Amino acid sequence: MMDEQLLMERLTDAAAAQDDLLPRAVADDLAAGRRRLRRRRFLAGGTALIAAGAVAVATIGMSGALRDTAQLEVPIATQKAPVNTQAAEDAAAVTKVQGFDGLMKSLMYKHFDPTKKHLNFTTGPFEIDNDLGHHGTQRKVGWNVAGDKGQGMFLIGLDRTAKGAGNTCGSFFEFESQPVTCHAITLPNGRTAMIGRQDRMIEFSYLQPDGEFVYVAVDPVFRNNTTIPVKKMTITDAQLIAFATDPALNLPPLTSDQNAQEDKLKDFAPSNDRIRLVTSRHLPGQLVFGRVHNPPGEALVVGTWTRGPVSAEVEVGVDAAPMASDCQSQLSVPSCVPVTLPNGAKGEYHEGARTYQGGPMYVMGATYQQPDGDLASVRVLTPGKKAQPGGITKEQILALVADEGLDR
Repeated sequence: MMDEQLLMERLTDAAAAQDDLLPRAVADDLAAGRRRLRRRRFLAGGTALIAAGAVAVATIGMSGALRDTAQLEVPIATQKAPVNTQAAEDAAAVTKVQGFDGLMKSLMYKHFDPTKKHLNFTTGPFEIDNDLGHHGTQRKVGWNVAGDKGQGMFLIGLDRTAKGAGNTCGSFFEFESQPVTCHAITLPNGRTAMIGRQDRMIEFSYLQPDGEFVYVAVDPVFRNNTTIPVKKMTITDAQLIAFATDPALNLPPLTSDQNAQEDKLKDFAPSNDRIRLVTSRHLPGQLVFGRVHNPPGEALVVGTWTRGPVSAEVEVGVDAAPMASDCQSQLSVPSCVPVTLPNGAKGEYHEGARTYQGGPMYVMGATYQQPDGDLASVRVLTPGKKAQPGGITKEQILALVADEGLDR
């Protein structure tokens, strides 16, 4: 049997290798770096399941790995109920996790395939992603018809919030020659959902009253498996609505340990406007801010800086302490070196050329672990293989990343 540590290392290396494939778009490069550590945490937790064997009573930790409830430490802030009551609630949450796959399959049969002749679950079970900041599931499910060589597909998503969802109505087929265009509909319960149809392609999303977000995509061809569309796959609006509004369609609750960790992701960062203001203070010139990226535990503002003929893309972010990565992963660069910041604290810095889909870029960046454990980061990219005269300087980057205005 393969040693658990060796298996974890191989899984980690394989995941990291996917992020190091170049060329890659600049935005994808940063996203790959920022998610790398979280993927490693998830994989590391997953190996515990391989080695754990049978357990009597367990609780799901932040990585999704099973742990003995005897080791569960309930944070003081969450001890509103007696410890034994809290432990019982945590054990009940674990039971719901263990039965979640069966629940999802039964609901799909109930609403889409009552005769159980078509749904194909060989792609694997519905599993809960309990990586920190994310609580939900997403699974593709096949659709077969006897005697038909084609295969259709459902993509089912259920997330704690719409903000953390991997898909929203209109996103799955957006790169098709004729993408799905979604529009709002009013459900029998008076709430609003989004739905779109293009030929037999369907997308549907709905925010439940409890805040959980349901997403369904229907494709007559399961593109991972075949190029042949199934001939008969008729899914009605009524079926989609009944599935999404079924009272049983709910995620298992978080345990006390998970809730305590998730609380650390709330209100940790300054507002996007504050980040823009601090950035402008340190980078004289013209700054035009564009996209923002604010999943749970992360805040990232991206802008374009120009001064005369020189231009650069500037990315300024803050990650909550539980989500903080190492410098290389945060900036998606091969190496970082220690550096002393203007405030006397220690940070890390990188500078060098990298190759992307659009050509070479000169990358300069720094990270700083703030006193509360949150991680501030700045990354600057300019076209070419060398730093441009008159461009943003190392000193400006270090002053920006250490600015108290980035620490809420």
